[in-house]
Amino acid sequence: MRIPTRLIWIALLVLSACNLGTTAPSTTETSDPVPQADGERLVVAWVDAGNLMVWQTGDTIPRRIASGGVVQPFIAPDGEHIIFTRGANGIQETLWVVDTDGTAEQQLVGERPAIYTPGRDVVGDVAFLDTQTVVFNTLTQENVFYVPQNDLYRVDIITRELSLISNPGDGGRLTISPDNMLVATAYHGTYSRQDGALRIVDITQPTNIQRDNLLFFVGVATGAEYSFYPTLHWTPDSEAVLVAIPDADLIYSETSSDAPATTLWRIPVNAPSRRDIIGTIEASFFGLPRWSADTSTMVYLQRTADSNQVTAFLADTDGSNQVAISGGSIEQITLPQWIADTNQVYYAQPSNTEDGTQQYFIASRDAQTTPLSDEGIYRLEFVSATQYVYVTPGNGRLDMRVGTVNGDTAFIGSLNTVPIFDARLVND
Repeated sequence: MRIPTRLIWIALLVLSACNLGTTAPSTTETSDPVPQADGERLVVAWVDAGNLMVWQTGDTIPRRIASGGVVQPFIAPDGEHIIFTRGANGIQETLWVVDTDGTAEQQLVGERPAIYTPGRDVVGDVAFLDTQTVVFNTLTQENVFYVPQNDLYRVDIITRELSLISNPGDGGRLTISPDNMLVATAYHGTYSRQDGALRIVDITQPTNIQRDNLLFFVGVATGAEYSFYPTLHWTPDSEAVLVAIPDADLIYSETSSDAPATTLWRIPVNAPSRRDIIGTIEASFFGLPRWSADTSTMVYLQRTADSNQVTAFLADTDGSNQVAISGGSIEQITLPQWIADTNQVYYAQPSNTEDGTQQYFIASRDAQTTPLSDEGIYRLEFVSATQYVYVTPGNGRLDMRVGTVNGDTAFIGSLNTVPIFDARLVND
């Protein structure tokens, strides 16, 4: 569900360090019973020693369903298929699909399209449009870097039909609307040379694809080789997107007492000319606003002038009525993440241990900040308002576990390394 990203959307660099190993998966211990509501099934997919592992409600042990060179998994909305990237040294050279039970493994991207050469070209963002349709974009190697092509493809995971939806430069980072009818893309532009662009693509009609420009913005400096892509946030009715556009030079000036403000836009997708600036905020370049699923609340980081200290704030949609929830040095604090279908966030702070784990906390505007648990955690992802999957130290190993905000936890499987994983709660 969550998607690779900055210079190979930056994640390719992380994935190469995390996912390919030489040891065999360690998964023989029986999983604890994990209770679920009637009709719900938890599916978890992860990579261990380059193999794709899957566990779901009712399993006693995880199962290996694909072997060799697996980089990152993506679970289908109905939990029946797993899309995964594959390649040497953690590089996402090809895209594959396999049934959750481990049958019908097929390559989707690699031998096709004809213009795609695995290794030189790599898979970027991957997202499900529905249970059968996947959209993705690609990157191409130039010297030692992978450069986003800002294209857009669609592939049917059953028929393997592949279509180019947006030519290179006409697409970008992608975000799918809540009704699964539209794809919003962000093109980065080039600092001081070329504008970035936000676009909307209607791909529901294969023979009549419509594209509209939503907003052009000045290319933003990043101080590095990667490009700046604004994150688009859909309103629940799929009628508008919210986006935060910083000053082009914010990364160079955010520590000054007169740092430029970040502009908050609301853009109706059916009438982009009616876009409106709904507010401005003083946000850090490394903590630009993210809106909740209902877009009623935002979270962002603000840098203290002339220091390396940042504070995390919750605020209204337009940035007003800010409430501070945490703070610390820029090296330790990252932007809090939204808990699914709530106006609560969770965030991590370093544990007082030497194992590299973090302590997680839950915060909201209406309640006191509370610890999620007393466990040291390496990686965590919420699958619902009350349930999350996480990796924690075990007894001489690493453990994958499922937990609830009321404190109940259950063992899923043991691990060799902290994995890239995906987790999804599906309705059967």
